[in-house]
Amino acid sequence: MGNDQSPAVFQVPLMEVDDDLRGLLLVDRKRTVRAIAVHLLLRTRPHLLFRRDQNEVTLEDLVDRTVDAILTVPERVLGDFAQEDAAPRAAATDFIARTVFEALTGSFETAHADRPGGV
Repeated sequence: MGNDQSPAVFQVPLMEVDDDLRGLLLVDRKRTVRAIAVHLLLRTRPHLLFRRDQNEVTLEDLVDRTVDAILTVPERVLGDFAQEDAAPRAAATDFIARTVFEALTGSFETAHADRPGGV
């Protein structure tokens, strides 16, 4: 991954997650994490390209890896992410962004993508 890329690429999409969806993390964690993963990847795909063995990784594979990463986040952090209070939510957002970034960059080669609309 290039020197200018960082976990920050996932922070804004995480901040965009709807309050109701964040609240569902405490009720239906697995399904909600999958919805959040899809959101993250759809928002970052116009900017990032993920490859494995020089082939572009499918959205399904990216979602699965992202879900696996988010499910490793401690429940307390996910609870903070679901809160309305900005301070704990911001710290949780940073933690989740780092976790996803490390999982994806550890599993796939990444590069800047120039795809309008993510296609």
